[in-house]
Amino acid sequence: MDFETICKERYSTRDFSDKKADEKAVRRVLETVRLAPTALNRQPYKIFIVDSEEGIERLEKSKAVLYHAKTVLIISSDRANAWANRYSGETDVLIDIGIVVATALYAAKECGLESCCVCNFDPERLKKEFELPENLTPDALIALGYKSDDDKPSERHFMRRRVEEFAERK
Repeated sequence: MDFETICKERYSTRDFSDKKADEKAVRRVLETVRLAPTALNRQPYKIFIVDSEEGIERLEKSKAVLYHAKTVLIISSDRANAWANRYSGETDVLIDIGIVVATALYAAKECGLESCCVCNFDPERLKKEFELPENLTPDALIALGYKSDDDKPSERHFMRRRVEEFAERK
């Protein structure tokens, strides 16, 4: 499947089946994520794989909306290791995390998995539930698996602006 087709066919799955994501497919996703570009190749992230019943329960205690997924990636940033813009002083950590997340979402589709990026959770509670190191901030979750027979794309999925609405030559 070419990249444009993956982009057209992928959507946020909001009703996963009971089947846990294939371990080899998850590994392939992670192998692809490690190739994602980050500022100065600092790779300021750590990913935790949650696929046990106990782990899923701890995510739910963190108020995470998981859509019944049995495999979830916790994407966390190490903000102290992120590159900082010399003019503004701001780090590009959230850009790096966005690239990592997008890479994982598209890689999942290529590997035969469905996915949903979840930011609806309590990061401090999640950090406590999983005893994450102080230097890590949980930024996003990626629910992985297979869609249920009832799952369908959100009606908003098909609402796309024309290129002329967001791109302008200067």
